[in-house]
Amino acid sequence: MKRRLAGLTLCALAWMPTAFAQNLDNAGNEFLCAFMPNAVTDLLEIELHLTSDVPTMVTVNYPMGAPTFTSTVAVNPGAITIVTVPPGAASDWLPNNIQDNLVQATAAEEFTCYLIHRRPFTSDAALGLPTDTMNTEFIVADRDPTLGDEFGYFSEFIVYARFDNTTVTITPTADLAGGRTAGVPFQVMLDAGEGYFGYSINDGPAGSVTGTLIDSDRVVGVSNGSQCLNVPDGTGFCDHIFEVAQPTQTWGNDYLVANLPNRPNGSYYRVIGATANTDILLDGAPLGTIGRGEFIDIADLMGNHRFTSMGGEAFFVVQFMTGSQSPGAISGDPSMGNVISVNQYKNAYTFSTVGGAQFIEHWLTLIAADSDIGAVTLDGAAVPAASFTSIAGTGYSVALLPISEGTHSTASPNGHAITVEGFNQDDSYLYPGGALFEFINPVGDANAPLCTGDQYGDRYEGTGTDDRPSEDTNNNGVLDPGEDLNNNGQIDEDTGVFFVQLAGGAVNLDLMVAPFQPGDGSVDFTVTPTDSTLNAMGTVLIVDGAGNQTGCPVQFIGSIGDGVCDAVANSTGERAFTSASGSLMVADNNLTLTTNNLPTQSMGFYIVSQGNGIVSMPGNKLGNLCIVDTIMGRHNATPLDTGAGTSVSLNVDLQNLPQPFNGPAMVTAGSTWYWQYWYRDNAVFQGAANFCNGIGLSFQ
Repeated sequence: MKRRLAGLTLCALAWMPTAFAQNLDNAGNEFLCAFMPNAVTDLLEIELHLTSDVPTMVTVNYPMGAPTFTSTVAVNPGAITIVTVPPGAASDWLPNNIQDNLVQATAAEEFTCYLIHRRPFTSDAALGLPTDTMNTEFIVADRDPTLGDEFGYFSEFIVYARFDNTTVTITPTADLAGGRTAGVPFQVMLDAGEGYFGYSINDGPAGSVTGTLIDSDRVVGVSNGSQCLNVPDGTGFCDHIFEVAQPTQTWGNDYLVANLPNRPNGSYYRVIGATANTDILLDGAPLGTIGRGEFIDIADLMGNHRFTSMGGEAFFVVQFMTGSQSPGAISGDPSMGNVISVNQYKNAYTFSTVGGAQFIEHWLTLIAADSDIGAVTLDGAAVPAASFTSIAGTGYSVALLPISEGTHSTASPNGHAITVEGFNQDDSYLYPGGALFEFINPVGDANAPLCTGDQYGDRYEGTGTDDRPSEDTNNNGVLDPGEDLNNNGQIDEDTGVFFVQLAGGAVNLDLMVAPFQPGDGSVDFTVTPTDSTLNAMGTVLIVDGAGNQTGCPVQFIGSIGDGVCDAVANSTGERAFTSASGSLMVADNNLTLTTNNLPTQSMGFYIVSQGNGIVSMPGNKLGNLCIVDTIMGRHNATPLDTGAGTSVSLNVDLQNLPQPFNGPAMVTAGSTWYWQYWYRDNAVFQGAANFCNGIGLSFQ
């Protein structure tokens, strides 16, 4: 059985909340993991720690392109599944080289992945990001290397690709191994599963890779950190630090930070800009102005605070745990943790500590809205209000909670943030336990995609497009008169289509999307009803790489019939379609035909026969005649008229079907009959005629 479509031939631009459909977060079906070299390689344990809200089987391959290690493991709710991969996943990277050295993890159901780099006295961990959060612009973060001149421990990063023929442009802020000069852009070409390892060659500020710009024509991922460094410089002991970088498209403009456990004297912070002339505020007071890739360091910042930008520009914050010999430190050692913007808080998380019994303490830092205190839960139990300390003037509070090794969950009525920390003698880890990674920062692309489509009986075929070229038509780097087409003061260039999916609330719809790579200029899709006898409606969202969205509404009207040929658009720009309701039981004699999407003030009539086919433009009329039987009857002598409306209906008497030669016919069980509506469309030209689609009904 088929249903008829009441679709729009041009889907209007419609901005919608990003989280409405995408739910881009740290859970996914595929992860690419780039572990970076540690200062020491003996006793090194490279692990993936896996959790999931539902049971699933996760397959881990290393290296991705030509696996020599494969493991498929069961991942279940409430437990950590640890997969140890060969240490070469970290130690085999060569500076200024392109290598197939990534770890890939995939599953049918979404899961969460943490990257664990364990080695006694020099460990760290990171929150893995699934491949659907990858994007085309990154700004590297690290901290100034402190032991480069003495031991050769420098800053490092890896950029890696999901698709073949990915061109990456890297503009380093420090001299890199292989003769790569600070400030001089260079390009590398990566295939799926390949990564480029960048490694600084200088100590101190001159060796920091913070601010290194990474731009690509296809989605990539980035890991960044340092082989081993002291925080602060001159204070023991050094530790390997790293994090999975977040695309600048996911950066926000509001960050809350909390004092770490076992660090009464505070943390070090690095605040990094995404765009020019970004004025940073600390607790509402001016902190400094930074540009794209520029940063501000804050040392020994004690307590809980808020970073914002005066003009709402996006930026990023990284927190560094100080070394075990720093003033006031209790256990632990240097670690690096990405701070999550308030704009990307989730309402619920399932997260994991680092397993393996290497750490004797595990802590959860939880930041929640003041209005949620009393309703915030950890493992299903309310967190006591007394556990929270207010972050003055923000409307948020923070709780530092000791937790056991294993998997945990949190929930709150409104969004909250979690950071997970672990401590042992001269060893530690620090990472966000989860977050949204919606594309909320429209980097260089303020234009929403376009969506066009058309109806073909029981299906809607559409195309999402996002391929407008750069507004900088003469490529001089500035907006000349007439180039700023949307008058927003920035050079915009479409980022391509990244997602095509049904928005939340869709009813009885199936979406099929043609294979594509994120960043393609156009993507085709088809929408059909799940159950063709029921009404269906929803919106197809087209999302570009900057998070801009266009909604394409689709609606089907249920029918007990089967479409037999397609209609041609009339003067309304749409295709008239007929649906049937009632019963296919002859004895019920209950059948109604309804035709929609007709022009106003249009007259016409239904024809019926027991034969079907297709004749295009019969008698120079528009459209397709779907009934080719020589014996066809016209139901109504007086034409039906839409008047001021756009639809007509006919109640069919199954005991009295018109036939031109033999008189009225009776429908019998087992027979099939076909109907079509012929109508005038004078808006095209005087006397013009058209047809709706044909519909066939098999009776019982």
